[in-house]
Amino acid sequence: MGVEVSNKPNISSIQSYIDDLEYKVGLITRNRGLESGVESAGTKGLIIGAVSAVVMMGIPLALYFLMK
Repeated sequence: MGVEVSNKPNISSIQSYIDDLEYKVGLITRNRGLESGVESAGTKGLIIGAVSAVVMMGIPLALYFLMK
């Protein structure tokens, strides 16, 4: 028969590593979600912005030339 040796793992260092890893994964996930939302709405926002700019500049220019 052999001698039993009790070697308890260092749980606190492993838990600290897991907590740090979970935090970093959470940041990456949140950042990727934001990028995904911006990518999906970017074209729509660009078109809406361009149309709004044309309307906002077009109305005063049209009134200027009609009053002249």
